[in-house]
Parts: sequence; C-alpha cells; structure tokens
Amino acid sequence: MKVGTRIIYEENSKNVITVLHRMEGDVSERSNETLVYVDIPFDDFDPLTHLIKGIDSDGKAIIEAIPLQETEEQRKIRELEDTLLIQTDNEIGGIL
Repeated sequence: MKVGTRIIYEENSKNVITVLHRMEGDVSERSNETLVYVDIPFDDFDPLTHLIKGIDSDGKAIIEAIPLQETEEQRKIRELEDTLLIQTDNEIGGIL
C-alpha cells in the first residue's frame, strides 16, 4: 500500500497536528478512534541526544539516550585539550 501524504489534525478545530509524507509498504489503516497524546515538559530531554522509543502501559513516554560514537576528529580534539590542560596545570602549579 502507498500513501502520498497523511495529515493528522484535531477534529473540531481543524488544527493540523502533523503531516506524514510518502509512506509505502505496511501502512496501517487508521480507525475512527480519538487521538491521545503525552506532553513532555519543555527541557526534559534533548531530541539530538535522546530518542522516543514509544509509550508504556501507564501512558508515559519511553525515552532512551542515543549512544554517540566519537569521531576520529573529536577524539583528537579531546586528546589535545587534555594535553593542554595537563601542561597548564604543570606550568601554573595546580589549577585543576
């Protein structure tokens, strides 16, 4: 099954909630049930470092940290920063 665009909106106010584009494969059919939602406080998680896995049986969001892999460039920068901190500590005599 292919769906070009699916628009999810509030029934009474007609406010658009989200727009899903170009789905194909096992696109599930929607029933006429009312949509429910979970609000997560504004700064509770960073979407760049965390992933919403789903909703548990109590209706709470399941949020997991994304394991970040350090690139070679990031590793070199971290090593250089560590070396500079150690050198400064030795020269000044204990800033750390």
